[in-house]
Amino acid sequence: MVKVSLLLIVGIFAVYYFPDSRLMLLDATEPLVLPVIKSGALEEMERIGRNVIDYESLTGDVPDRGDWVSWLDFRYTLDEQRRDPWGSAYELGVATDSVMIISYGPDRVRGTEDDFNFVTARGR
Repeated sequence: MVKVSLLLIVGIFAVYYFPDSRLMLLDATEPLVLPVIKSGALEEMERIGRNVIDYESLTGDVPDRGDWVSWLDFRYTLDEQRRDPWGSAYELGVATDSVMIISYGPDRVRGTEDDFNFVTARGR
């Protein structure tokens, strides 16, 4: 544990003292940090999915894809709540039995292997 703490302190020092080392350190820690970031995003996606279902219960309809960003803006005041950790707006997918909140992941490109989603069942 002492070695890990010392390594963390040296890493923080290097990031602030040697600006060029930031990218290298981020690349090296990505396998450890990415699951934590993704876990936080999945929690937010779950909350958004439940809110979509609640909205459907009240109005009888899910948000329209064309109005999705406006719907998010109206319900979530903080930018971090309506965007994934990489800055992309969450997307909405609707099926007959569920809604899906989608993140394009770190590369911010749709349809790549780092995309992930959270599915919430509809009460139909």
